[in-house]
Amino acid sequence: MTVVLGLAAAVAWATMNIPLQRGARALDGRAMLFWILLAGTSVVIPVALLVDGLQGPFTPRSLAVPVLAGLIANVGFLCLAQALRAGSISVVAPIIALEGGLGTLLSIALGERPSPLALGLLAIAVAGTVMVSYEPGARAAKGALWALVAAVCYAGVLTALGYTDQPALTSAGLVRSISLLAAVPLLLLATTRNPRGSLRLLLLAGALDAAGISTFAFAAALGPSSVATVAASQFGTVAALIGIIFLRERLAPSQYVGIAVTAVAITGLGAFG
Repeated sequence: MTVVLGLAAAVAWATMNIPLQRGARALDGRAMLFWILLAGTSVVIPVALLVDGLQGPFTPRSLAVPVLAGLIANVGFLCLAQALRAGSISVVAPIIALEGGLGTLLSIALGERPSPLALGLLAIAVAGTVMVSYEPGARAAKGALWALVAAVCYAGVLTALGYTDQPALTSAGLVRSISLLAAVPLLLLATTRNPRGSLRLLLLAGALDAAGISTFAFAAALGPSSVATVAASQFGTVAALIGIIFLRERLAPSQYVGIAVTAVAITGLGAFG
């Protein structure tokens, strides 16, 4: 059941990229952020209340990490929206999936010491990302640099969530709530605030994102967590396949190889890192 739930989270996150990309090309990213967070938070908070009762602590010190994670998550989303606006899902998704490997680097900086195998897999993942990011005759694949910045931000969020004092779903609910509050002034600054025809796409993206987080939380609770991580980390591969098969995105041969290399390395990091 852990594998099934983990893969369900991967599919939810991967599928989310389709409405997200379409919305990114029609709406200001700051407005997108608000509407997606509104939908996602409306789902995550009730689930957290049902599963763990929104347990504390809620002291200023214990809330500092969720607040930081929520703000960083917003920066990551805006970069992701820019990446999807400029590039293709099959290029952007494998780069975003590097968040796990980049989180390992942050953990090293915070004092953790991963195994030599984990460091080797991280290096392979970086090499695969370079292959995906660069296409023949061009300096960089469109959206690749924005996707890399987003991956760094999301790595920070994942690392921060590892230092929260609240239960998993409560932490997720707090992060989303902070992100939503921070998105309100951004909505006021947006050039186009009314989603109009994109509203359904944005609400769908928010619901899929909330489904991914909630499903992964259940998978991790059932355990083992390494199995849940391996399954859920395949969202980059699933999204790339969606882009190639269903959206008919075409890449250079080296980029296809890069997608495969990145997927294998990230799987290894989840299993052995």
